[in-house]
Amino acid sequence: MSTILAFDLGATSARGIVFSLMNGQIKEEKVYRFTDYQVIDSDKDEIHWNIEKIMTNIKEIITLATTEYAIESIGIDTWGCDFGLIDKKGQLVLPPLCYQTMLKEPNLHYGGDLPTHFHERTGIPNASINTSSQLLYLKEHYPEQLNKASTLLMMPDLIHFLLTGTILTESSIASTSQLFDIDKHQWASDLIEQLGISPSLFSTIVLPYTKIGLINLAEKQLPIHSVMSHDTASAIFALPTNDHSCFFLSSGTWSVLGEKSERGILVNHPLDTNYSYEQAGDGKILKLKNMLGMWFIEEALAFSNQTQSITIQQIQDMLLTAEPIHFFFDNEHPEFLSKGQFVKKLQQYGNQHHFSSIEEPQQLFLAIYQNLAFKYAETFDKLAGSAPFTKLYLFGGGSKSHFLTQLTANLTQTTIEVCYSENSALGNALAQFLAIKAIKNREELVTLVTENYPPISFFPETSTPFNQTYINYKQFMRRNINELS
Repeated sequence: MSTILAFDLGATSARGIVFSLMNGQIKEEKVYRFTDYQVIDSDKDEIHWNIEKIMTNIKEIITLATTEYAIESIGIDTWGCDFGLIDKKGQLVLPPLCYQTMLKEPNLHYGGDLPTHFHERTGIPNASINTSSQLLYLKEHYPEQLNKASTLLMMPDLIHFLLTGTILTESSIASTSQLFDIDKHQWASDLIEQLGISPSLFSTIVLPYTKIGLINLAEKQLPIHSVMSHDTASAIFALPTNDHSCFFLSSGTWSVLGEKSERGILVNHPLDTNYSYEQAGDGKILKLKNMLGMWFIEEALAFSNQTQSITIQQIQDMLLTAEPIHFFFDNEHPEFLSKGQFVKKLQQYGNQHHFSSIEEPQQLFLAIYQNLAFKYAETFDKLAGSAPFTKLYLFGGGSKSHFLTQLTANLTQTTIEVCYSENSALGNALAQFLAIKAIKNREELVTLVTENYPPISFFPETSTPFNQTYINYKQFMRRNINELS
């Protein structure tokens, strides 16, 4: 039997899962969870990552897991873009900035005017959350700390360093930065210099399955292996398919809808500025559309629970018999991206456009889920175009919503294959099993996933009350595409 520990850190919660593999069976042995590792600095209007709390929890979980199980490897994946800066003594020069800081209205301009060749070289369109944009922010607000830094490490690589002392960067997480040359598979030193940043900050790129280093435990040393360190790439790695091209939807705090395909997409097609092009970690390319997703549900849940107690399950039960609501909004619009302000902004927006009331929880959550499905369908139609497709693989917390999944299937007229909800952790585990030779190849991996975590199919219905509402949504969006409300 082979046993590993997979750490999967999301923007709002983290888990460490012990997976075992024996005789063709993958078993989830134990799940450890922790949350609340953001720090809000009201004085500076910033959000940081509490790296001390993250590391304390990770070390505690490693101790617990290795006491109970014969762990052979550890792997770590996280969200993209964010990073830590360390000095020559290996100390952080400031707490890692959270991308949510860059979504605040005063910061949305950072990186917005970078030349088009940044996207052409890296595959990443300009956005305030990019690593490149965050560096511009730090240059303006923390020049002394930035000058003291000797190394920049993306979040999973920072955790690797704090556990082992090894300074390396895994390719899939590097490709989220807007500073990684997607064609040459290395840091784009000239682009980094154009930001006024020294390329010497950036460390050697490694591929998944690389042995990063060793953690010293009481009685032995335990290896850490690089996995697809970007959580999206990790989840896609665990999809139960060997097709050359497939479509997927990660429905978590962020929604990521995209296509995994051969690298020829970079040669045979011009890069579309509406999409990100990132490393899959296994030699393929991910063409992605990133947009906030379950974050809206989290915000609405926090708002609703200020006055009454309501659970996600109660919300799902309410939605089972829901009829369409006349309420449309663009979940990419900066107006709705401020933490703690979303529901009030949405209510004001609804009043301005004379939409249906969303004062009651059922109407509020219906409006959010409905618009998420509309956005998914609209994005999928543009992404897939005339390409032949039969299914869309869905994973993440949003996949637990029967309403959202079925509505997405209906609107896209595509079969939705709902995968294991912890697909990022599963992909992390599978990469480790490959690294320690417990799995031989991709074909064996797909067989294991298919047999142990068979997807659940949602078939499209052709005629529902939401079809006309979706048409109305698209008409509204076309009329109001440039509106700031």
